[in-house]
Amino acid sequence: MHSHNSSSRFDVFSLNVRGIRDQAKRRSIFSFLKDQKANKFFLQETYSEPSDENVWRKEWGGELFFTLGTKHSKGVCILINPTEQTQVDYSYSNNSGRTVLITISLNGQKLTLCNIYAPNDQGNQLQFMQELNNCIIDKTELTSLIIGGDWNCTLSKKR
Repeated sequence: MHSHNSSSRFDVFSLNVRGIRDQAKRRSIFSFLKDQKANKFFLQETYSEPSDENVWRKEWGGELFFTLGTKHSKGVCILINPTEQTQVDYSYSNNSGRTVLITISLNGQKLTLCNIYAPNDQGNQLQFMQELNNCIIDKTELTSLIIGGDWNCTLSKKR
């Protein structure tokens, strides 16, 4: 039984899957995600290729938005819970396999969701952050933005 205001709830679930090309692993993860009480899911390191998109969409049963990686690295996607009716106004994925964003309408408001997988190499992180910053400024209305994913950075104490 859903409460009256369940449609106004908004939950994002983020998971680094370290590759879901294997069908059994992917189906297991999709099943796990559907058991979570979330509307939107951010997956990182999907290792997805163009041929995967339709298969994965069918298995998921709802909308998903990809940026492709390779068979062994990168790739992120945003999945929308199949039980949700979501109006997606805009979607963008960059060709580095590290950023995907969508703009949706939620209760009359526009909301941008951005899923990222940052490089683990420190030398590339600054450039990635600059590109991400430019992408967000270019592609979104900054008033309502949720960014999540795997930032690949550790917090260390200043000495």
